[in-house]
Amino acid sequence: MRLRSGMDIQLSAEQRAFRESCGKLAADLAARWRLGRGPHDVASPVPDEASWSRVAEAGWLALRLYEENGGAGASTVDVTVLVEQLGYHAVAAPVLGTIIAAEQLQTWQAPPGLLQEIAEGAVRVAPALDRDLTGFAGTATGAVAWDAAGAEVAVIPASGAVHGLGGPLPFADLTREVRPLTGRPVDPSSLTLTAPGDDAAARLDAFALSLLTADLLGTMQAALDAALDHARTRVQFGAPIGSFQAVQQLLADSHVLVEATRSASYYAAWAADALDGRGASRAARTAKAFASRSAVEVCENAVQVFGGIGMTWEAPAHVRLRRAHADRRVLGDEHHHQGVIADTEFSGPADDGRAETDLSRS
Repeated sequence: MRLRSGMDIQLSAEQRAFRESCGKLAADLAARWRLGRGPHDVASPVPDEASWSRVAEAGWLALRLYEENGGAGASTVDVTVLVEQLGYHAVAAPVLGTIIAAEQLQTWQAPPGLLQEIAEGAVRVAPALDRDLTGFAGTATGAVAWDAAGAEVAVIPASGAVHGLGGPLPFADLTREVRPLTGRPVDPSSLTLTAPGDDAAARLDAFALSLLTADLLGTMQAALDAALDHARTRVQFGAPIGSFQAVQQLLADSHVLVEATRSASYYAAWAADALDGRGASRAARTAKAFASRSAVEVCENAVQVFGGIGMTWEAPAHVRLRRAHADRRVLGDEHHHQGVIADTEFSGPADDGRAETDLSRS
C-alpha cells in the first residue's frame, strides 16, 4: 500500500494477488456453513478439523505474528486485505477473533511457544471482551469470549489467567458467537505476561478496530454487489427494478458509503503501523465510527432492494445485515467512538491525558 501526494491509496500487486487468493479460500469455507433457520437457531457452526487446518495452512492465523513467534510479520494493511474478504463472503470461522486474540497476546509478550501453537491452529483461542463488547476484558467478572465458535480458551492478559468457555449466549448471531467465560482459571504463573506501554496498547486498539472496520467494509461491499445484480435481473412492471429512480438512489447512496468507508479503512490500517499510538487510535476510531453506521445503512438498503426475500432469516442479505449489526457493536459503535474522540479533541489542558483511553478501559 502506498500513500502518495494527495493521499492516493493503492494496494501493491502482491496485496492484490493476496486478496484474490484469500477470496477464493474464503468463498470455499463460507459454502460449508449453514445459515440458520430463525432467531432461535443462532449457534455458530464450529469449523471442522479439515477446514481449520486449511485456514492454518494458508497462513492466515500466523499472518500478523512476528517471525520468532512462528508468523510472517505482515503489516496491518496486509491483514485487513484478508479480513475484508472474510466479511465479503460472510465466513463464520473465527479467523478474525483468533487474529485479534493472538495480537493481544503478542503485545503482552506471551511465550513464543503458545503463539506458535495458535499460528499452527493447534490451540484455538478467542478474545475476552467486556460484557457490553466495547473493550478487552480486564477481569473475568462479566467477561465474554467473542467470535468463539470452536475456541477452547480465552486469555485475560491483565491476570495471565486462561479460562474455559461456556455455551453460546442466547440470540448471539451465527457469524459471531459470544460465550461466557467459565471454569477455574489456570494457575497465572503458567502464563507470565508483561503489560505493554501506552503506545503499544494504543496500537493494539488501532489494529483491532482496523480489522473490525475491514470486516464491515467487506460485508457492505458484498451487500451492494448482490443488490446491484438483483436490480439488473429482477423485472417488475415490465422493466428491471434497477431502472426505477428510487432503487437507483438507494444503490447510489450505498456506493458512496462503501467507497468512503474503503478510504477510511485503508487509512486506518496504514496509520496503525505508521503513526504513533495516539494518531493510530484516532484514525481507527474515526474509521470504525463511520463504518459502523454506514455498513448497517448499506445492508438495510440491500434488504430494501431484495424486498420480502431479503427479510428471510437465511437469505444472504439478512446474514450480511446481522453481521454488520454485530460488527457495529464489537469494540464500540459510532456513538462510543465519537464520544471518545470528542472528549480527546476538545478536552482542556486540565483534562489532557485522561480522555484518550484504550479499549481495555473505555
